[in-house]
Parts: sequence; C-alpha cells; structure tokens
Amino acid sequence: MVLIINYALNNGLKDYNPLFNAIKGCGEWWHFMESTWIVNTVYSADVVGKHLQKYIDTNTDHLLVMRLQRESQGWLPNEAWNWINSKQY
Repeated sequence: MVLIINYALNNGLKDYNPLFNAIKGCGEWWHFMESTWIVNTVYSADVVGKHLQKYIDTNTDHLLVMRLQRESQGWLPNEAWNWINSKQY
C-alpha cells in the first residue's frame, strides 16, 4: 500500500526528528517536498496515522495520512515520478 503523509508542524520548540525517523520506519519512502512523504508500506493509513500522532504536538500541529491512488498529477522531477510509478497501488 502506498500512503501519502502531509503535515504542518507549528511548534517551533519541538524536536521533530523522532517524527521523521518514525515515518522512515514505516517502509520504503520518498521525501522530495518539505512537508510531504510518500511511503510504500504494509500498514494502513489508520495504523500509520495513529503511530505518528505520538510524535506531533496535537495542540498545534496537523497530520494527514491517506492512501495514494493510482491517478496522480503534479510537477516533480523525473526521479520522483519514476519512484512513484514503480510502486504497487
């Protein structure tokens, strides 16, 4: 399953490295844009979202985890599209 993870991290005093490490631990990942990760994982969006919630400030931050569907469009380098298109949806 391919998930897209987006966030708005608004607590300037919080160390978010544990969040980034937790995302990396979910599976094979691509991270080209600052607040967006694409992760090829065996876990559902619900499982990943609940896991990552531990690493954000739920009073100030926002987190969105969704299953990525095959139809997509955007302006990315070829390397990004090659990675995205090589995954199973």
